[in-house]
Amino acid sequence: MTTIDHLIRGFKDEFKNQDIEISRIENASDVAQQMVADADHFLVRVKRVLAPPPFSKAPKNPTPIDNNEANRIDPEDVPFLIRNASILLEAGDLELARNIYRAVLRTGEASETAYAGLAECADRLGYVDQAIEYAQSSVAFAPNQKGYQILSQLLMQQGRDREAVQVLNRALKGLQLSATDQAHYLKAVGNCHSRLGDYAESERAYRKALELAPDSDETQANLGSVFLEQGRNADAKRCYQDAVSSNASNDKAWVGLGLCAVADSDKEAAHDAFARALELNIKNSTAIFHLVKCAYEIKRYAIAEKILGSYVDIAPVSPSLLYSLAGLQFHVGKHMEATSTARRILQMKSDHAGARDLIDRIEAENKVS
Repeated sequence: MTTIDHLIRGFKDEFKNQDIEISRIENASDVAQQMVADADHFLVRVKRVLAPPPFSKAPKNPTPIDNNEANRIDPEDVPFLIRNASILLEAGDLELARNIYRAVLRTGEASETAYAGLAECADRLGYVDQAIEYAQSSVAFAPNQKGYQILSQLLMQQGRDREAVQVLNRALKGLQLSATDQAHYLKAVGNCHSRLGDYAESERAYRKALELAPDSDETQANLGSVFLEQGRNADAKRCYQDAVSSNASNDKAWVGLGLCAVADSDKEAAHDAFARALELNIKNSTAIFHLVKCAYEIKRYAIAEKILGSYVDIAPVSPSLLYSLAGLQFHVGKHMEATSTARRILQMKSDHAGARDLIDRIEAENKVS
């Protein structure tokens, strides 16, 4: 569905109790051109445009628009404008959406919503600093969930975790949030503290989140990682087990269980946990590294060879990773595949001694046989 179709559908909903024929818009491209030329005027005056007489083609000598009159928006129209700005934002028409949000700001109504919308537009356009300023203005006008959410996310993306914690805590204190939303905000607070190395504060936030949402496998896994960082292996293992019990498809929890097994010197269990994580998410690079390491240490090559073979087909690879694959292929008896992989390594790094030695070894064994 095009942006015009979205808008027309919105107009029909808005005017469903009024005697207006939306079908009188005969040429959507003309409408689109007028919107691009002057989005503020078109959208602000849409009720007048859609009313009889029918709007089909722009006149050859249009009457000049009185900007003061055109920009005078009825406050009752603000919700309608915001809905259509959201449609445009979702459709990717960021400039048009920004024009509407700016028009809403001129009314003095719903400024917090307009600033939040402008923050989203600026973020998508890559103007991060401007997006942060808009989001700050949004929550300054009136505490609102969308504004706090956008602002905290932007700060976290910029690595400004301590500021993000302050924003999230203000939201927790200033908004009437559901238990689910409170748990989500507390989990974000815990994530920020974890990245900052403030493990005590991170644990406190995660525990509060779990009181509100005890079945959150993501929060359980995150808490397990905090314990693992502190060497609290038993506590970490319990959290990862709880996470897997809540959601057996949580690949990060399986990686955590594998790391706990490594710490307990149980390489067999670690191997199986990392393999399970990769069955769920083949792109988990942490699991790949540890699976291959375990496979060589316990001499269980087949599963790692199969999984790593799939991984190199979809992820960026290095000569060292390919060398691991070539070695696994050699150990499971796939000499032709191992030779091919070794030659691929030499194309990337012509002086790779390991790849050259592997090719020579395979050729020597083939001569003997």
